[in-house]
Amino acid sequence: MQEHPYWRSTIAITCSFVVIFAAAIWTIRKTSHEKRKRSRTNDSKEPDKVNANVNSESNITNKNEITGEEDVNVEEKEERNDKQSPNDKEYPNHEERPNDEERPNDEECPKDDTIAELPDPKWEKVGQIQELYMYPLKSGRGKNVRECDFTEYGMKLDDAGKFTLRDRMFLVYNEETGRFQTGRQYPTLILVSLSTVDENKVKLEAVGMPSVIFEVPKNLKDASEAVQCKMWWGEPVKCIDCGTEPAEWLSRFLTGTTSGLRLGYTMMDRRNVFVDPWKKFTQVYRTLRSEDTGLFSDLASYMLMTTSSVEQLNEKLETPVSTLQFRPNILVSTQQPFEEDEWEWIKIGERVVIRNVKPCSRCKLVGVNPENGVMDKEEPLKTLKSYDEIHYLHRAHG
Repeated sequence: MQEHPYWRSTIAITCSFVVIFAAAIWTIRKTSHEKRKRSRTNDSKEPDKVNANVNSESNITNKNEITGEEDVNVEEKEERNDKQSPNDKEYPNHEERPNDEERPNDEECPKDDTIAELPDPKWEKVGQIQELYMYPLKSGRGKNVRECDFTEYGMKLDDAGKFTLRDRMFLVYNEETGRFQTGRQYPTLILVSLSTVDENKVKLEAVGMPSVIFEVPKNLKDASEAVQCKMWWGEPVKCIDCGTEPAEWLSRFLTGTTSGLRLGYTMMDRRNVFVDPWKKFTQVYRTLRSEDTGLFSDLASYMLMTTSSVEQLNEKLETPVSTLQFRPNILVSTQQPFEEDEWEWIKIGERVVIRNVKPCSRCKLVGVNPENGVMDKEEPLKTLKSYDEIHYLHRAHG
């Protein structure tokens, strides 16, 4: 790929309170619920790759400009949020609670009609972007990218004449229960690659398996035909089933049978953090909004981590772990470990600004080796728990 001049543009980062990485905003904006709804309807339209200004209906710029070794800057702020998730003690390791709570209808849920306001910043250099990753299949193999679009749903990869990929736009679910399945249940799922073939088809690949090519289903005309799936703690999400071929392929690779698992495709619905199970998070993390959620990520639409944090962790481990075990979207090269814990606003290039809104408690998925799909049931979680302070090593769920 030909190198673009903006690959070495300046990256700046302001910081205030620390934690999980989610979509935010690069200018002060307010937008109505109706505008955001129209924006979601028109989301399939091509973003302006020349003029990368923020859309009035979006809370993040379209064009990614952090694809090289850009600089990073920071501004300290005094006020911080709690670093511990309200879920950490109640549901350790993200185990599902026994009974899903009944959810109110959308009409009963509070609507968030404003987008986070960016303070007048003084940017200070803190590091450089080292890598960008996206994961079209939830818990699937990460894809290293050199250029992408930033949208409020997460990273988006356009390739001329190819199907548009988005971060975590496909998920595996149980055919009987509808519950989503990840590398926590099937560690070898992390070995499955999803890539584009043409403008309508994608391909699933894994070592030792013949690949399968299938056509991505079109959006449903009747929403009643959508499949109702369950995410964490029974959070309902709708998806479009991708058919028999990928279902049999995944079942054979992950379970050794020809049935039991299905592949779902996003309907681009906005998730609501003001209802259970995420409602309690908004009571602690006041900046968390529905706009910060990804498609099928556990919660947030972006995740960030730093090289120095992983390097310090590896100094404590008998067997070093790969950065990809933490599944970041954005990897920043820094000098001091865990300094990302103090970042709030992060500016990338001249037009992308995002905000940390919540820390991420780690689950056993970080124990899965991305090269062989083998799970270490102890490390690195055991060592992470030995730290005097809570460090999360990345800023988002997924």
